[in-house]
Amino acid sequence: MSEPVYKQLYPHLFSPMTVGSATFKNRVFVAPTHTPFSAGVNNLLTPEGIRYYGGFAKGGAGAVHIGESLLDRVNSAAHDSHLNVIDEECLKAYNTYNEYCHIFGAKTSIEFNHSGHFAMPAFGDGRDPMSAMEMNMPSGVHVRAMNEDDMEYVAHIYAKAANMAKRAGFDMCLMHYGHGWLMGGFLSPILNQRTDKYGGSVENRMRFPLMVLERVRKTVGKDFLIEVRLNGDECVPEGIQIEDAIENVRMLQEYASLVHISTGNRFVPFSRAIMHPTHFIEEGHNVHLAAKVKNTPDIHIPIGTLGAIDTPEFAEKVIAEGMADYVLMARGWIAEPEWANKARTGRAEDIRPCIRCMHCLDIPLGKRNTSTHNIADIFDEFPTTTRRAECAVNVFHGNGQCRLDFPQAQGKKKVVVIGGGVAGMNAAINAAQRGHEVVLFEKSDKLGGQLSYYADNMWFKKDSMERYRRYLEIQVRKAPIRLHLGVEATRELVKAECPDAVIVAVGAEPIVPRIPGVDKTNVFTAKQILGHEAELLPGKKIAVIGGGMVGCEVALQLSYLGYTVDIVEMAPLLAPEGIYTERVHTMHIIDHDDKVTPHISTKCMEILDDGIIVEENGVSSKIDADAVILCVGMKAEKELAAQFDDLAFDVIHAGDCKKVGTVADATANGYDAALVI
Repeated sequence: MSEPVYKQLYPHLFSPMTVGSATFKNRVFVAPTHTPFSAGVNNLLTPEGIRYYGGFAKGGAGAVHIGESLLDRVNSAAHDSHLNVIDEECLKAYNTYNEYCHIFGAKTSIEFNHSGHFAMPAFGDGRDPMSAMEMNMPSGVHVRAMNEDDMEYVAHIYAKAANMAKRAGFDMCLMHYGHGWLMGGFLSPILNQRTDKYGGSVENRMRFPLMVLERVRKTVGKDFLIEVRLNGDECVPEGIQIEDAIENVRMLQEYASLVHISTGNRFVPFSRAIMHPTHFIEEGHNVHLAAKVKNTPDIHIPIGTLGAIDTPEFAEKVIAEGMADYVLMARGWIAEPEWANKARTGRAEDIRPCIRCMHCLDIPLGKRNTSTHNIADIFDEFPTTTRRAECAVNVFHGNGQCRLDFPQAQGKKKVVVIGGGVAGMNAAINAAQRGHEVVLFEKSDKLGGQLSYYADNMWFKKDSMERYRRYLEIQVRKAPIRLHLGVEATRELVKAECPDAVIVAVGAEPIVPRIPGVDKTNVFTAKQILGHEAELLPGKKIAVIGGGMVGCEVALQLSYLGYTVDIVEMAPLLAPEGIYTERVHTMHIIDHDDKVTPHISTKCMEILDDGIIVEENGVSSKIDADAVILCVGMKAEKELAAQFDDLAFDVIHAGDCKKVGTVADATANGYDAALVI
């Protein structure tokens, strides 16, 4: 009998990596993530936190980083839910967590990050934050310059935390030396303008961070691993450049076990969208920086990369071509906690993709509907903070973990789902997974609903939203679902199925405002023109009515295709509903696009054959335009949905026909509709 042949998929990505006396089972790490529900009373790791972080180990990760520990109760904290690594009491939960992760062969790590000038007095003992230099933060908080006694104190609390991490059963710690926090601030020429031996040259700026690293190494010994996060680029000319990072690695590699290269500085607001890449950023945008460090001849420790790494194919390429020794992902794992297991076992098409929507990053701190907030607010808690953690595509993340506790369906039922958009597909998939007989009607010839025309045709959505649409379609087609494409559900068709339950997810339609001339042949909705721009739009000058996020994105799409666009918005700000990071990046691109001109506090009064009449501050003027695109919102198809209300014992409305919302809302709505059947 011949022996079975085992072929490793993605052989470089899933090859072991030995560092010192430790061996990682693969080269896929979970970058440090923080979520409010992981910190309980006295900032101790909660059972939900153990399940959350441990789920990544269960999902096949080579290493899992826990994010943002609390180093002291003086002036190191930027919020109130850093994880406790100070008190003896913390050891109980950490040791339980680490033992759980080690069952799956994952290495464990905890991140140390003193917030420095970003620390908030309210989350310490009230004293001023401290940093490399004195400054007044945009929030009004005064920051004092550190002296050598302060440096000794910080080195002491880092070493104490590292010792606690070792006792807690962690395999390593991560020293966050990037993004402009305390250590990153010392390394940054933007935030460190000292004139003593701790400022000026790269060597001087590294002096204090190196002292801390040396102290930690002396405390934990040679076998405990230390990873360092460094900036390779601060996204502004006067900031850290890759040559600085190379020098940094040369200096710290005597004490650090491995280093990964990131970008951005929290003090540079725009760089937030690079640090946490939005859908405007290409896959693996930091890889070239890691490659430069790794391929420097006298650097001999493993170098990692992170940032918008979405697919196992790309991650494999990074390792195979010698651009990095390992890869890290954060949001990719939040969207799909089984990322590594699915890749390794040939189920890459079943990896739920991150759509880079920033829900997981910005929602917990209330950074939604944030256009009225200015730069100062990025340094403080937002007044709309809810502590709710969520993921737009993974309904189990954060608060959604309660869905794991729902009982199994009591008996098999026949479920008809009407509408194959995001809500309808999620409803059908979950209903089938719960053992029900599922029939799905979609009136168009393609699954996806709004994503079919919106995400599929925008240059910056294809690697995010379109991947999510494809993922859902694959799951629908693989499930035991009887699919009727190109068939519009009627009362008669649905009634003939004799369903026990009907889930109605018929979506929403664009609002057409009552503007004189709105019925002209050169007036379209976004739904009508996306993907058909060249054949429908006359001329090259376009007016977009409505400056919400959809209007802004339509304008950027048209600009990309060579059109000149005027955006007309009645409100005093564009995209007032935007999630913070997404909005920051969208506004930055619009501000630097010479083909897009916004008009805020401006109302469209009439549509002409060759333009529009607008009014601003009581003054009328004309904007020339060959065509007009309406982007003033959507309205729920409530009447269409209501016609099915008496056709089954349970009739549930889901998605936009229930309440117009986001992809996140539609995903959760659809899943939950099936959860209660």
